[in-house]
Amino acid sequence: MKLARNILLVDDEASWLRTLAVTLNRLVPEAEIDTCVDSRQVLNRLQVGDYALVLLDLTMPFHSGEELLGMIRAEHPNTRVIIVTGVNEVDTAVRCIKHGAYDYFIKTDNVSDLAHTVRRALEVVGLERNYLHIKERFLSRTLDNPKAFNNILTCEPALLDQFRYLEAVAFSPEPLLIHGESGTGKSEFARSCHQLFSPEQPFVNLNLAGINSDTFELKLCGRLSHKPNGEVDAVTGLLHQAGSGVLYLSEIGALPLSAQITLLELIESRSYSPQGSDSRFPIKCKFVVSTQDDLLTLNKAGEFRSDLLYRLRAHKIRLPRLAERPLDIAMLINHFIAEAAEEMSLSAPQQPRDLAPKLLDYDFPGNLNELKGMVFDAVSRSDGVTLNISPFMEAIKEHKSLDAAPGDHIIFPKSLPTLAQMNQALIDEAMSRTANNQTAAAQMLGISQSALSRRLTKGQEN
Repeated sequence: MKLARNILLVDDEASWLRTLAVTLNRLVPEAEIDTCVDSRQVLNRLQVGDYALVLLDLTMPFHSGEELLGMIRAEHPNTRVIIVTGVNEVDTAVRCIKHGAYDYFIKTDNVSDLAHTVRRALEVVGLERNYLHIKERFLSRTLDNPKAFNNILTCEPALLDQFRYLEAVAFSPEPLLIHGESGTGKSEFARSCHQLFSPEQPFVNLNLAGINSDTFELKLCGRLSHKPNGEVDAVTGLLHQAGSGVLYLSEIGALPLSAQITLLELIESRSYSPQGSDSRFPIKCKFVVSTQDDLLTLNKAGEFRSDLLYRLRAHKIRLPRLAERPLDIAMLINHFIAEAAEEMSLSAPQQPRDLAPKLLDYDFPGNLNELKGMVFDAVSRSDGVTLNISPFMEAIKEHKSLDAAPGDHIIFPKSLPTLAQMNQALIDEAMSRTANNQTAAAQMLGISQSALSRRLTKGQEN
């Protein structure tokens, strides 16, 4: 269900209707504007087209604006209505608002306030419809387009819930934020969003790590350069390349503050102007951004703008670490075995049954990238029959040695001490740590105070 951005303008004054349509096309370029001069056709038009918003004149032949307002709200409750009329009557305005009008405007030459309200109304309708769609999708527990997720292997219920959520919000005009550690599959989710939103349109991506503000604006908006001979050099921006597809910005947390202002303006205005040009063009693509950083922490540190943060968090997906996906380990290993064998032109070895259980306690700090590297290494070391598990065991051993604190292990000398020597060393250490307090030392050693006293006496005799 693609969320509607269509607007129907209804007025019996054809000249005003044309003027309003041209103005809204310029000020709200993301919207699709239709017009209607005959009030009798309005309900039929709403039956045929999915309109998010209707702008109604009050005084018209056949059906008045108030009459149409009531019919629209009754038959199309998810469509908002704004009254735009030459009648400046407070009672009429109040009555229209009480009957469900979103707002009430008097016809003037200045329509900037009206354009602002139109954009706000479109956002409200989008959020309302999106909420209903999310609710419907989660209640159904099924996917309308499972093929969009063919690039992601999982049987984890929590991740399947994220599939349903993504399918529900993919058509929303609001940005999508994907948060997860490196190697958790953020780019794959972005591509799934593209398959849901506009699979026939381009998927364009830009990594923001290390980018500066000037480069960011040039990359997104492009540039027009006018030569002295009248020729024009054009650098096409990513917003133009993306068209009605998806623009994926990874590592959004690395974007400089000045570039964050640029991105916020692009998202809010839904239009852009190439460098060196006075013309503005509509933005029709969907913004998908990802980060491995905690944007709230960056915001508190003054490194990420609050207004951009909350604009990006309209729809958010959190991807779990691989260590949080125990049901997927064996399946992912088999997938990477097949991939490695094909790339290296080797026979695919069999995964040992006990390999996945052995990895359940491993933290996988590198997530999917680390597992893939392990499997490729294992396949290269295998005999073509059974997968060599050495890379996995080496990683587990290294992980345990790194996790263990130095003080957690007793370092023995080359020649092992006797049990009597070890007992005496433990008693001496406990007495030293407790400033010769026998009661405290006994508790530390797990024996009674009297037992410790006997051992101390015996040690002095020896």
